[in-house]
Amino acid sequence: MRLVDVDAFRVSADLVAKTEGQLRKAGDDGYEVFVLWSGIVDDDVFVTRAAHVPRQQSYKTRNGLIVRVEGEALHKLNVWLYEKGQLLGAQIHAHPSDAYHSRTDDTFPIVTALGGLSIVAADFCRDGLMTPETAVYRLDETGWVAAAVDLVEVG
Repeated sequence: MRLVDVDAFRVSADLVAKTEGQLRKAGDDGYEVFVLWSGIVDDDVFVTRAAHVPRQQSYKTRNGLIVRVEGEALHKLNVWLYEKGQLLGAQIHAHPSDAYHSRTDDTFPIVTALGGLSIVAADFCRDGLMTPETAVYRLDETGWVAAAVDLVEVG
């Protein structure tokens, strides 16, 4: 099960809708939230099986918005992943305006496996998650590299 061998990330419309709901709910209050997708690797496809919103704290600062997920919540998620035989494939959050990978996004990711995705929705996801305005990044040996939105297959 290696994310670097994956050519596509498949996620159900239901999980996309749940993810959009979480991003919009936080955005309505002016905050960011992290949603994480876990699943399995089936040949060259990552098949998303679950969306997670670990316990986290969101902050508004002079320099922007920050989300912090504590070690205890990450440990609980890792135990769940181990017990279910799944791995983290993607981290998703939304920005209040343009979608891009910030220095904080680059430096403090939750998904750390090579080949994993970081998806950033624009405008607190008001227009949906998988739109042309969404920014998708994939982790390689050099860091987070821009990827095509159609790497994620919804259906």
